[in-house]
Amino acid sequence: MDKRSFVLSQVVAGSLNTIADEMSATVTRTARSPVFNEAHDFTTAIFEMKDMKSRLVAQSPGCTLHLYAVAMAVDRAIDAFKYDLQPGDVILASDPYNGGTHIPDLVVITPVFHDRKPVLFPAVRAHMGDVGGPVAGGYNPHARDVWQDGLVMPPVKIVERGEKRADMFDLIVANNRIAHWINGDLDSMIGACQLASRRIGELFDRYGLDTVRDAIQANVDYSERRVRAEIESWADGEYYAETFVDHDYQGQRDVKIACKAIVRGSDLTLDFTGTDPQVKGFINSPIANTMSFIFIGLTTCCDEDIPINEGCMAPVTVIAPEGTVINPRRPAPVGTCTCSAGAEVTEAVLLALAQCAPKRVGVNAHKMPLVMSYGSYEDERMWVFLNFIGFTGGAGAAYETDGWGLYPPLMTGVILPSIEMTEIQYPTRILKHEYVADQTGAGRWRGTPGLETITQHLVPNQTSVMMEGVRHTAKGMVGGEHGASNRVYLATPEGAETEIPEYAFMHPLEAGGAIRTIRGGGGGWGDAMERAPETVREDVIDGYVTREGALADYGVVLGEDLVIDVAATGAARAARLARAA
Repeated sequence: MDKRSFVLSQVVAGSLNTIADEMSATVTRTARSPVFNEAHDFTTAIFEMKDMKSRLVAQSPGCTLHLYAVAMAVDRAIDAFKYDLQPGDVILASDPYNGGTHIPDLVVITPVFHDRKPVLFPAVRAHMGDVGGPVAGGYNPHARDVWQDGLVMPPVKIVERGEKRADMFDLIVANNRIAHWINGDLDSMIGACQLASRRIGELFDRYGLDTVRDAIQANVDYSERRVRAEIESWADGEYYAETFVDHDYQGQRDVKIACKAIVRGSDLTLDFTGTDPQVKGFINSPIANTMSFIFIGLTTCCDEDIPINEGCMAPVTVIAPEGTVINPRRPAPVGTCTCSAGAEVTEAVLLALAQCAPKRVGVNAHKMPLVMSYGSYEDERMWVFLNFIGFTGGAGAAYETDGWGLYPPLMTGVILPSIEMTEIQYPTRILKHEYVADQTGAGRWRGTPGLETITQHLVPNQTSVMMEGVRHTAKGMVGGEHGASNRVYLATPEGAETEIPEYAFMHPLEAGGAIRTIRGGGGGWGDAMERAPETVREDVIDGYVTREGALADYGVVLGEDLVIDVAATGAARAARLARAA
């Protein structure tokens, strides 16, 4: 490629990513639901149709766990309407067994035409506050099939030739508990796709179809070369790891996710043979969801300046046996798959790759306690509150960096909602939201500290709690310690607390009752005895670690004045090493 062509390919690629960014800004600024406009639980991307299949060509940083799954949703839309796609059409879908994740994640897609042929497909996947079904919010631990997760939507046209289909809108709104939000949220997703369609049309007019497609191909090829170079730097071999989901909410515990990473030159095979069969409960991960979590595990092990597109997955072959918990058969329930078992898929990939690329891996699992409350406002409209504030935390360490932020890379673009806006939009008060000492996984680099949140609801409500990361906590890497267990307590208005060991289903809370969540910290990276004593002392000063924790976890002895006792520290660490030998 000559210099001019290279520069032009970068301009076009940058334009497409900017369009995806503009889609994201449109959703944020026009949606009604706090899940969209506060928490940013959505993803925008652009796909190219090539040989009747879609491939990712541009994206805006969003809720990362959605991203690669959208490609499979676009494929299903193309299959459904390949002879009946028209300019101005907008397709909506939410079917876990047709390119979906869990049912609350709706995807909206529109084809962009050139010379009467569909070429590019802008898409938005977003978590809806409610999706019908027997349980508000779509998290039903008693679900025995996918229809008990919520309203299954195969690919349907929600806008046809530019005209909104009132019948489809009415169907969706009629099956939703928060109709006062859902209409606006769907409009924001449709508007973002229509805006992208106009912008892409302008790009075609400016550069021509051939130039745009050549630029896309050049950038996909570039990403593939970069990822292949990364894989080629790893030692050839087979590397096995396994991890576990605590339980499936219907009696099965310690559900295994197995992964063997096979490195051969610049090719990588991820073989999940040995993973447990699909389960009765709603942790099953449909294949689109599983592929998205694999994509996250791989891309977080590569240089951050590699463009995120289809080329990143080109070197990878995935073996995911059908009928397992990571590739279930319909109609297994899948309601919590975007937490578990999806997060454990990424964790298994990283634990395997840690054996050949230790400096590339970090702890990315988000083993989170989910808390969902719902009730009614004074005017009898329902509210459904997914507590994003309470399940923040858990990001792990990586080589040369401590755990940072509140969300791990699985949820990169998700934003901590404003506490003030939360208290305006819901009958809720956040009484406490702060780090907890000695909850993080120790290591040469430590994980993010644990986080305690107390959420009080001011009106009677029903609250469901779904616990993960109690027995199988966020994993440490390369000798780092694991994070602490998650804990959740439900309290009466008088303050009497009940700890939730595995889950609570539609538990009635009186006005003034509260939910206390203690989020376990992230896992560490490397041997904690190699952490600099002065850095441990700084953690004690910051309140992340206590003096007792400094000694127990790091072998660092601090006086009451927080001065390091060098001799005692040396002795403590020597004794620890001797015991480990």
